[in-house]
Amino acid sequence: MDPTQLHKDAIFFDGLIVEKWGQQVFEDMHRGGLTAANCTCSVWENFRGSMDNIAQFKSWFDEYDRFFKKVYTTEDIRRVKVAGKVGICLG
Repeated sequence: MDPTQLHKDAIFFDGLIVEKWGQQVFEDMHRGGLTAANCTCSVWENFRGSMDNIAQFKSWFDEYDRFFKKVYTTEDIRRVKVAGKVGICLG
């Protein structure tokens, strides 16, 4: 099989990304062909800080919907793959 076609057809899931989130990271995930990822939204934060981070992600789901969508199921991941976007699970 052609490696380019293999990459196009495969599902790539990153099980743990801890990052300083923002547009450049989202663009890089999309450009790199990542299908979906578990994105850490709280590490050292207290409850309030964790809720603030989740609220920020909810805002980004609207702002950067051209790059990614929130996913809950494997079927959601398949749908974002077809749509050419990255699926995001919050962790």
